[in-house]
Amino acid sequence: MVKQYPHYLYAVASEDAKQNADGDFVSENAASYTFISMCREETNGKGSKLEVGDGTFIVYASLIQLPAGSASVAAGQKVAVFDDAAQTSLRVEGECLKFDRGQLHNRLWV
Repeated sequence: MVKQYPHYLYAVASEDAKQNADGDFVSENAASYTFISMCREETNGKGSKLEVGDGTFIVYASLIQLPAGSASVAAGQKVAVFDDAAQTSLRVEGECLKFDRGQLHNRLWV
């Protein structure tokens, strides 16, 4: 049986890296993940572009399909998509470029 939304979407919260005495940037805390919704991640294999406003177009890495009732994701929010709930198989991680709430499903571009 095929699942419509086989992947797991998480918001990523991480502390900003700080410069140590040697001049290296280090982060003391690992990133933490907050579950947002089940999803389906589709890689942008064709190099399609997305209009983000003011006539600006960018090439996105992935289009993420979400159920219609899922929570909104703000532009700029760092997100990660995993194959499993245990977060062992990362599919894509990046910044939300655009979120679109639709009648039948929602879409998020990374």
